[in-house]
Amino acid sequence: MKKRYSYEIALSAVAAAIAILAVVAQAYVDALTIAFNVIAALAIQLPLTKGLWKGSLMAFVVTSIVSFLIVNIQALPFVMLFGSYAVLSWALDFKFYKIEKLPKAFKIIFIALVKIGYYALMFWGCWQAMNLLFVNTINIFGEKYDLTFYAIWGICFAVFCLYDPFMRWVFKNECILVNKIVKK
Repeated sequence: MKKRYSYEIALSAVAAAIAILAVVAQAYVDALTIAFNVIAALAIQLPLTKGLWKGSLMAFVVTSIVSFLIVNIQALPFVMLFGSYAVLSWALDFKFYKIEKLPKAFKIIFIALVKIGYYALMFWGCWQAMNLLFVNTINIFGEKYDLTFYAIWGICFAVFCLYDPFMRWVFKNECILVNKIVKK
């Protein structure tokens, strides 16, 4: 029986369209940069709710290219952190974790180490790109302070430790919602 790919392409196109809108919006609304990037990551997870990892990867690549063409360097947080992490996290949490031959403790430690390593590598890459383009100072109540890598990394890592379980919880609820709306 021939498999129908139109379903996967349509779901991926919807995910890419929502993600592109969110990435472009985050470039123009500074106060909601992180919120719009999270919305874009949730959109990338839309094909994953049906197990369509190729469709999600396709939506991520299309979103990355189109958003980079529209908003240039402002698409970098989505490309390096939010969008790519959504696909990686799904692969680790919902595919790798289900391998029965490996001990549960090993899987949990391996997944945690890969996620932390990926986050650290991508954060370092973003930091290096931002150092090339911007001065790393912040203005608080009229006084300028230099931003150090370790201080910002520590704050962002604490936020990441909350972000990861939040995204897993939202993904499980997104699966329930999509399964009620989309019948396959």
